[in-house]
Amino acid sequence: MAWLTFAPDALAQISVNFQANASVAEARIVLADIAVIKPAGSAADTIGKLPVAAAPAPGKTKQLSTVSVISSLRNRPEVAEVDWQGSPTITVERKGNHISQEQIQQIVAAYLQENSAKLKSEVQFTATRTPEQLILPTGQLRWKVTPSNPDILGSSSFSIFFTVDGKPAGNCVVRGKLDSFAEILTAARTLHKGDVIKEEHLALKRQSLAGLEDPFIHPEQIVDMQLARTVNAGKPLTLKDIIAPALIKNGEMVKIYARKGSLELSTGGIAQADGRLGETIKVKNISSSKLVHCRVDGPGIVSVNF
Repeated sequence: MAWLTFAPDALAQISVNFQANASVAEARIVLADIAVIKPAGSAADTIGKLPVAAAPAPGKTKQLSTVSVISSLRNRPEVAEVDWQGSPTITVERKGNHISQEQIQQIVAAYLQENSAKLKSEVQFTATRTPEQLILPTGQLRWKVTPSNPDILGSSSFSIFFTVDGKPAGNCVVRGKLDSFAEILTAARTLHKGDVIKEEHLALKRQSLAGLEDPFIHPEQIVDMQLARTVNAGKPLTLKDIIAPALIKNGEMVKIYARKGSLELSTGGIAQADGRLGETIKVKNISSSKLVHCRVDGPGIVSVNF
C-alpha cells in the first residue's frame, strides 16, 4: 500500500491573528502588516501579501475594523479556509521621515553656503516663517532649493521640493530676510557732480548690499569716470552715480568731418557744449559760422553726414 505525503504547510490550517496595533512604511497596507500568519510557509507568504487598505499619511494613524478587512478579502480563494482570530480593531501608524524646523532652516543655509562663491559676497538669511515640522515617507530623501529671485540676492523666500526614492514627496516655503555683505567702494570724502574720480577719492567699506544696485568693488572700474551727481562721504558709489568723462569740452576747438558715401571733407569748429562718446552736440563751423549738430567720435573729433 502506497503512503501519500503532504508538505507540512499544506496539511495545517492557516490562522490569521489580527494585532491591536501595527506600523507600516508603504502607502498600501497588506495583511502581513496587521496580522501574524501561521504556520510560516509559502501559503502564509502569499496570504500576507494581500492588500487590505490604503495606509494613512506619513506620521499619521488610522483604525481598521477586522470585520471590514475580512469582508474585503471574502472573494479571494487564498483565504477560503483561513481561521480568523485576534483584535476586532487595528490601529495602524505609518512611519515617517520627520524633518524639524531647524533642519529645514539648515537646508536653506547649506544652499546659500554652496552658492557663496557665485554671489561674491557674504550672505546671511534670517528666517521669519518656517514650517514647524514636515513628515515625509521613509526612503532615500533628496531636495532642491529654489530662491524667489533667480539671482538669489534679493530673495524673500526659498522653496524646498523634496523627493523620496526619486518620487515627489512634498514641499515647503521658508520666508525671511536675506542680507548680503561685501567690501564695496564708497566716497572717501564728499564728491561733487562733475568731479573726475581718482583713486584717493575712494575707500573700501564692508556693508550690506540691501537696496543697492550695481555697487563697485574694484577702483579700476570707476577711476577717471565722472560723477553724475554729488555723493556724500561714506556713501557707496553705484552705476547710476557715474558717467563717462566728456571727450570734448564746451568752447574746445574740434575737427569736423563731413561724410557722404565715400566722400569726406573736414573743417575746423568750436564745440558749443561738453560731449561724450556717441553723443550729439552743437558745433560752430569756423568757415561758415553756422551751428551744426555733430556726433562725438573721439577726443577733439566730431562728424556729420550730409
